[in-house]
Amino acid sequence: MTIAIRSLRRADIPPVLALLHRTNPCRVLTEEGMLWRLDHPSAGFDETGLVAVEEGGGVVGHLRSRLQRAGNPSPTGRIGMSVLAAVAETHLHTDVASRLLQESERLLVQRGAEVLRAEAAGDDVQIGGESFALLLSERGYRAVGSHHILGLDLTAVPSAPPAPAGVELRPFEAFVDDARPLYEIDRVATADEPGADTDGRFMPYEDWRSTVWAHPVNDLSLSLAILVDGSPVGMTCYASDRGTRMESAMTGVLREYRGRGLAGYAKTVALHLARDRGIRRAYTGNHEDNAPMLAINRRLGYELVAVETTYSRTVGG
Repeated sequence: MTIAIRSLRRADIPPVLALLHRTNPCRVLTEEGMLWRLDHPSAGFDETGLVAVEEGGGVVGHLRSRLQRAGNPSPTGRIGMSVLAAVAETHLHTDVASRLLQESERLLVQRGAEVLRAEAAGDDVQIGGESFALLLSERGYRAVGSHHILGLDLTAVPSAPPAPAGVELRPFEAFVDDARPLYEIDRVATADEPGADTDGRFMPYEDWRSTVWAHPVNDLSLSLAILVDGSPVGMTCYASDRGTRMESAMTGVLREYRGRGLAGYAKTVALHLARDRGIRRAYTGNHEDNAPMLAINRRLGYELVAVETTYSRTVGG
């Protein structure tokens, strides 16, 4: 049967979401979130969703192609990413993944990419991910870093410790009118996060507010700001499907307040809030070099599901 590779359309989102749920079981994805992202592209990136479609209209593959905008290059060159790869199990041993990757590469290079990157994970995180990693290797990509994808059954969350003296937790809902204090923590904490590819760059507040804060999978009732003597000094952020699954988006504490157990305390409280609301599974990803956060998550009971690796190659190299 003939399979066409083309750009994602709005009508494709329900079958693409079903495919992603089957092949990427640790990700928090919703139809509302995918539709919203289609209408609100990430700040700093141009994005194109690609799908592999059978003659009868069935979606059997997906890949998202993301290119750094020209005004926001990396010192290593303008980066193009191929992410969220998914191929139906019935087509894992066909050329669908290869054709999706080649089309993504073609678009990225045509639009000015100087460095190509892609992500692939173990099969417990991304069904077909190990085959995709082999494909990347065959096309000249080399591993440049990895994240540990961790999962937690929320029935096993340890008891929350008492609040440290002078520490208060507030849900993000309390910052709806002015989220700038949280933006500043995100900006500063991200700058020295292990594995963060920011090179000192961070999006303006207006972009952050419209494309990060406003994303519908962000759960403002589970995400918590950490205040010491009334001033925000850290936060732990979560996305959820408003059902049974949640994913950690970011946990960060300002440098001068680290080492006091604030991150672990806030994460434990957030996980208890989630469990009380009926969420059963929590996932997070930590760069292999982020020893402090890996240690915190191990103490919370998170267990390794698989490793997700980032691969890279220079255009023309």
